Amino acid sequence: MSYTTPPPSGYLVPEPAGKPARPGTVTMASLLLYLLGALSLVSVGLGAYSASLLTPEKAEAAYKAAGMSATDAEAAAGFASVGGYIGAGFSLLFAILYFVLAVFVGKGAQWARITAWIVGGLAICCGVIGLASQALTNSLSGMGGQAGVDQEKLVRELEALQPSWLGSVTMVLGVISLLAALGVVILLALPPSHPFFRKAEPVWTPPPTFPSA
Repeated sequence: MSYTTPPPSGYLVPEPAGKPARPGTVTMASLLLYLLGALSLVSVGLGAYSASLLTPEKAEAAYKAAGMSATDAEAAAGFASVGGYIGAGFSLLFAILYFVLAVFVGKGAQWARITAWIVGGLAICCGVIGLASQALTNSLSGMGGQAGVDQEKLVRELEALQPSWLGSVTMVLGVISLLAALGVVILLALPPSHPFFRKAEPVWTPPPTFPSA
């Protein structure tokens, strides 16, 4: 005959039921985070590809053709060339972050939920600003900029260095990423998601009783 040693008097034991089943809202939010990570990896490849085409020599020639001075053209070309690789590096960091958040959101980690809200909010803001900036740049390309520089010609020269499909693909990726980030923020804020991220409440175990002699 075996005996089980009872816990000491007043001992707090985690709930036997444990964490509730993962709701569909959390599952969908986790999948959207995986999607954002995958889209960020695609952006890494596109950014590196675009930067490889926009060499300093080609960019400098484009700036000079638009009327920019040799000194300014050299500086602008160096920034434009390096900027593509910097953008690809940031996309890689976000891809890793999205994948990590996807795993821990799926496990019900509260810190991952809060971080996903913050990162998702930043992604929404950056996405809106980026899309608006691209549209504004296209609409104002012929309105002039630096004195003596033909902005419309500069845009044409720089676009000629990139494949025609790159701008459209980048725009589509931006829209999908914006919608996915918005979905993550909303899904994790819905009431069905709340219980999954709560810690299991400990229950009070009464002291053991023994029969009197």
